[in-house]
Amino acid sequence: MSVFIGSIPNTEKDDLQLAKRILKGQEDLKGSIGSLREQLLEHLRKNDNLVEITEENIFLFNRGRDSIYFYLNTLGLNEGDEVIVQAFTCVAVVAPILWNNLKPVYVDIDPQTFNMDLSSLQKKITEKTRAIVVQHTFGNIVDMQKVRNIVEEENEQRKQGERIRIVEDAAHIFPSDFKGIHSVLGKYSDMLLFSFSQDKSISSTQGAASVILDKEVLDIAKENYSKLHKPSKKESLYNARYIKLWSLIKKYYFTKLIPFTNITIGRVLIILFRSLGLIKKQAEANTLEFSGIEKLSQVQAVLLSNQLKKVSKRNEKREKITEFYNTNLKKEFKFKTERDVLLRYPILLENKEEIKKRLLEKEIIAGNWYSSVVNPLTEEELINANYEKGSCPLAEKVGSHILNLPTNIKVTEKDAKEIVEIVNSFAKPFNI
Repeated sequence: MSVFIGSIPNTEKDDLQLAKRILKGQEDLKGSIGSLREQLLEHLRKNDNLVEITEENIFLFNRGRDSIYFYLNTLGLNEGDEVIVQAFTCVAVVAPILWNNLKPVYVDIDPQTFNMDLSSLQKKITEKTRAIVVQHTFGNIVDMQKVRNIVEEENEQRKQGERIRIVEDAAHIFPSDFKGIHSVLGKYSDMLLFSFSQDKSISSTQGAASVILDKEVLDIAKENYSKLHKPSKKESLYNARYIKLWSLIKKYYFTKLIPFTNITIGRVLIILFRSLGLIKKQAEANTLEFSGIEKLSQVQAVLLSNQLKKVSKRNEKREKITEFYNTNLKKEFKFKTERDVLLRYPILLENKEEIKKRLLEKEIIAGNWYSSVVNPLTEEELINANYEKGSCPLAEKVGSHILNLPTNIKVTEKDAKEIVEIVNSFAKPFNI
């Protein structure tokens, strides 16, 4: 079985069958959003920091970027106010800042964790700073108490309307429970975000949930949310159709259409489906253009409810594969972290294209989060995201040399052994 790191790595037979029933109109969608919200509330309350939240704190969106835009918009900020974000991130994190006519300010990363370098954070704060987006890259948890201490020290000197908010971006993880390293989630932030897009821990193809803990704006948020629309029926069915089409693509991805060439049935299907608008890339340069925001649809709610039932199974597999890499990769390739549930396992290489090619020969597709400091923007496009070349040199170096190894449900023990063997035998480490 082929291993894909992106697209729909978590989809199993029951998810595909569910998607097909939705497309045929055979699945009852009524009440699905309310049911999902109840499920999420029960799950989130496993976190000691979130036991007092109610369904009114949970806001469900069509996309993660919509939830960031919505919260920043609710704050009533002024044009040109600043939002701090780490370099080495996705354009979907930066776009909603720009959509609000705010200015993204980038902080370089810690090369050991690929998270924001907190020792540089305070230097980036100015009198115009109004929010900080803190990203748990690959599920590697940031020291949120340190972030809160930095923010509180600054807020003590500010008027109420000028205080800095913390947006906690947990898009790369969705815990089975909130014990141990995950107990910090939501404890020190004003808004906590989970993403359910096509390549996240659990997925409804697109989708997100934000937990607004900021009591000052909660009433405003509820009022604003009530005015939002859900996607149209055609738009919402995209999420079920995506699962069906990508399952077909993956089935035939490596099946040669023309012998002795790289032309395969699966690759032709990708081109065909994209040209027809049936599938689309998760993020690209035009993500910077505001196209409105929407609530989560009933279709997404049904798909996500099914995935939510399997979250423990998902995380147990990621933990097992992460531990396998930690145990069997050579020392120079090991990710220097104590975290045991990683969305992807990152390694830094001098010859990443060679290793990608060798893995591809074994029908294993690795990933390259993030090949750009604002992925997937090119060097020429970064200016549109207010990024100045050379301002975050560590993030730029990491982006040039990073390769992600899969940890998802599709990775068998045999796959993991082949991956480790290829990396240990042929990879050349990049030392930053």
